[in-house]
Amino acid sequence: MAKERIVVTLQGDDIDILPSRAAARLAARFDATLDAIFLEPDPTDFMMWAGPSGAAVSVMAGALSSIQQESDKRVEQAKMTFIDALEYADLTAIRGRFLRISDQPEDAAAETRLSRLVVTSRYAASGNGPVSALATAILIDEQTPIYVCGEKDTPPAKVAIAWDGSREAARAMYAAAPLISAAEKVTVLQSEKGLEYRDRRAASVDRLYDWLSVRGKRSETVDIDAFGPDVGECLLQGAQDHDLLVAGAYGHSRLREFVFGGVTRTLLAATDGPAMLLAH
Repeated sequence: MAKERIVVTLQGDDIDILPSRAAARLAARFDATLDAIFLEPDPTDFMMWAGPSGAAVSVMAGALSSIQQESDKRVEQAKMTFIDALEYADLTAIRGRFLRISDQPEDAAAETRLSRLVVTSRYAASGNGPVSALATAILIDEQTPIYVCGEKDTPPAKVAIAWDGSREAARAMYAAAPLISAAEKVTVLQSEKGLEYRDRRAASVDRLYDWLSVRGKRSETVDIDAFGPDVGECLLQGAQDHDLLVAGAYGHSRLREFVFGGVTRTLLAATDGPAMLLAH
């Protein structure tokens, strides 16, 4: 019986292929069940547009019907992509549930509780498409780690860890533990810029080395400050030639444009590079 649970967010088009396959292969690595969430638009949200006239109601009824038809079409494509991914990773269908949810993103995100992590596309993580608000709610509101797909669906062989000793970074480490344990190479990326004196003890790399050694891993440490002044860009540069970057995600505002700090926004805006496992 599987001991973990992984969830993948789907939007009902070809963008779903990579995250669904990556999630299925990660589920095999984690010995996890795999669930898929398709968040459809709630047609009743559009009722506020309708005025009191009969003509407005008629127009709105037609619009709602079109919205529902498009949603039905997308959910079927998402479901088929999910089934194909389970077969692709040699997972049986009984190990996966497809959840079609009509709700606000913040409420739908609650479905990810007790999940080890949630897999989403880079397109959604960077704030694009119908899944972007759900991905943000999962990471910020539920504090469930998200795995942002890279360019390949294979589990990572080379892992880079952005370590500053923070709670967010520690949560990301725990979420990624099975991937780190199975990695062929582990690299620790550190920057002392911006660290207050009281943070330096928590950020000690010796603590991280102890955590890694228990898992049979040794790592090299790279001082990313040598790469330039922008920490986010330096992390991406330090993670070159790696398959996965594990990092804390920071931010508190509910406004999309301010929800993440500058470093996290830089990581999420990257159009290429490694997959990322982020925790808030």
